[in-house]
Amino acid sequence: MTKIFSLTNYTSITVKGLDSEKFLQGQVSCDLSQHQEYFDGLFCNEKGYVITNAVIIRRNGFVILLKKGVAEILIEELEKFSKFYDCNIEIEPQDIYGKNEGKSFSKHIGNIDSNFTDDDWDADTMKSFCFDIGADCSGKYRINEIGYNSESYVSYEKGCYRGQEIIARLKYLGKTTKKAVIFSGLLNSLQDKTGRKIGKKILETVTKDQQLTQFFVEKSEYFSDKGKIIPVANQWDLLQD
Repeated sequence: MTKIFSLTNYTSITVKGLDSEKFLQGQVSCDLSQHQEYFDGLFCNEKGYVITNAVIIRRNGFVILLKKGVAEILIEELEKFSKFYDCNIEIEPQDIYGKNEGKSFSKHIGNIDSNFTDDDWDADTMKSFCFDIGADCSGKYRINEIGYNSESYVSYEKGCYRGQEIIARLKYLGKTTKKAVIFSGLLNSLQDKTGRKIGKKILETVTKDQQLTQFFVEKSEYFSDKGKIIPVANQWDLLQD
């Protein structure tokens, strides 16, 4: 079943000019030299913290689709480097919708009637470990803490880009001791069966139907102040699929 989401909380940034591809290639984790029009990528700082994820569409230059709240943050970061290239960057508001086809999520330019909202999109993408970054968590976490599948966002064959060294180190040298785990309800902390606090709270989302909290935590039995709790989505289980 295909679900369509009206993403009114999203906008776009256009990057145009002779050097637009060369410029963005040094900023984003995906490889824009590939012969395709649609990319999922990450914009990171030099320390490997994710400023935002984004969809990048090749269209008269490039169009970057992302949450409104993080657009100004990304513009400020990109303008530190764009002055060395023949390109122009600006926010261009336009209609954006999301599509969920099974386990695949994508964002597109246009306006399609939908019964699903931004909140529904946030909850569904969170439970599939592809939550879109907003201003509240921009620059705070690395790719493994957020729970992204790096293969979906990162090219490990392309040249240098901001954050590449840290992302490569996490891929090839990092020990997998913690993963993203999502629980129903709003939780401030987790405990193991001995009562020891474990994990790192990453984000939460609230819709009219549900509340979700995501932690970056080791594999364990999980407890809150009310007793044992069972994850609604567990990245540890994905390793066994």
